[in-house]
Amino acid sequence: MVDVVVAPENTLHIYTRVSTAVQADEGMSLDFQAEIGVKRAKDLGFKHILWNEGGKSSNHEEIDKRPVLSQVYNKILSGEIKHLFVYDQSRLSRNDGVSSAFRVACNRNGVTLYTKDGTYDLSNSTDQFMKKIMDAVAELDNAQRAERSRLGKLARVKQGHWLGGPPPFGYSVEKKHLVVNKDEAQWVKRIFTEYANQTPTIDIKVLLDSNGVKPRRGGKGWAIGSIQALLRNTHYLGFWEYNDKRSGESVQVECPRILPSALWKKVEATKNRNKAKRASENPQKHFYMLTGVIRCAHCGKLMSGETRSSVGKQVYYCPKKLRDWVKTKIADEDKWKRGRVCQMTRSLNLPETDELVWNAVIDVMSKSVILKEQVKSKTFEEFGKARLDDSQLNAAKLKIKALQKQITKLNEALALVETNRILERLSAEQYPLIKANITDERTSLEAQVEQLQDEIDGVARHQKWIDWVETYKSQIASQKKFTPQQKRSLLEGMLASVDVRLLDTKTHQLTINFQLPIVNDSIEYKSKGKKSGPYVVHEGVRSLTLEPFTGASSKKKDV
Repeated sequence: MVDVVVAPENTLHIYTRVSTAVQADEGMSLDFQAEIGVKRAKDLGFKHILWNEGGKSSNHEEIDKRPVLSQVYNKILSGEIKHLFVYDQSRLSRNDGVSSAFRVACNRNGVTLYTKDGTYDLSNSTDQFMKKIMDAVAELDNAQRAERSRLGKLARVKQGHWLGGPPPFGYSVEKKHLVVNKDEAQWVKRIFTEYANQTPTIDIKVLLDSNGVKPRRGGKGWAIGSIQALLRNTHYLGFWEYNDKRSGESVQVECPRILPSALWKKVEATKNRNKAKRASENPQKHFYMLTGVIRCAHCGKLMSGETRSSVGKQVYYCPKKLRDWVKTKIADEDKWKRGRVCQMTRSLNLPETDELVWNAVIDVMSKSVILKEQVKSKTFEEFGKARLDDSQLNAAKLKIKALQKQITKLNEALALVETNRILERLSAEQYPLIKANITDERTSLEAQVEQLQDEIDGVARHQKWIDWVETYKSQIASQKKFTPQQKRSLLEGMLASVDVRLLDTKTHQLTINFQLPIVNDSIEYKSKGKKSGPYVVHEGVRSLTLEPFTGASSKKKDV
């Protein structure tokens, strides 16, 4: 590009670009595009300025990912460009959105567009129509090119081709296929053996670095994360998975095996032992009393607890409130607007929310007639009907174990079928039928397991509720002495959910939903003026909505 001051009315700006898909095509080279553009400028009697984007593939179609095109676009908007040459429509973009943006900008600013095929005055309706047609053709061509590329990549994968990039440590690439790198493979076996023998990953790192073993991507030495990733890599078992995102097809690709199955299984067992050990040695650092019951009223998702150590703050938040970038252009501004998945855009202060809910629940419990009567008659009858006896419960658990064994055998059968397919022991007709039959049987067994587990879980929930009701009188009086775990256990038994709704940018409203209708329940004595003799207990409601709050204080109202 020549940095000179010229009159836009007699200057032709020449934009050139090639994509990786056409670089080999000499008729589309950067020099050839520039040559045609310069010739057009001479024919017009214009001066010219070159704008060379170089090689940019169709994967970088957005304007902000193409700095030279972005400069051209901004100069069109400022009126510094009145004549623009591109070899063909696709040099600007194969993306319809980008092409439309350029078309509108050129039209509004009186820019004439030149290509190898002709001239387009975009203030003219006929030329606008022709430009749209050419853009559509370019867009279709790009889609077809992308689909051919995808199908070609999938076909190469199925043939066992490595698709490029550094191969996993332990392998080299020869003739587009993975082959074992004998020197590195010895270290792969050593890493797995050391880990299986309980050697910490930090010690494995020291071993590798001290012996001058270089990681695949270079650097000063091995990272702990790289060692952990290596210990999960199935390449060493002789296969890897390729997932085609567009079709959803998953292909298991064979490759040379480095490790025996026994060593892999030993490493997996070590991982499980280490995980269990960490869980026992490192109890939960942060406690979130309402997790499992506190729920976002906007999207229905359970909210999570988080400790933000940097600011010394604990909060409840909706996981779906996390922001995603969306391609929504703000009018007249070259900015991108951030969209949200959920309306719950503000977190709740955790200690204040815990205290608010706990005090409200205790207040309801302390006043509840039903609870004071220990849920006589109807409530216990309901739970009694729903409750399995011990023999039924044990039978359900044994049935689940038996079903899970059958499912494991079916999974092994599926793996064997897949192996026979790869070894071509099954015909193309046999494979899908056998796989479908096994998969259907497994699905049926999994449904049985889920049903039985639901029954067991229901019993556990009912029992938890009954246990708390039975000890209600003795414990409610000393609720201030409850440990956090005891509070959580009580709330899990008492509550169906705590629903949170964001009313504005900083105000929340909580609705506490109880398992039983104990909010504002009452007792009515049949003898007027006497609190003795026969009486009737009237159920209340199950929900209590707290008034909107921004801090620790709140008032409540019944619903």
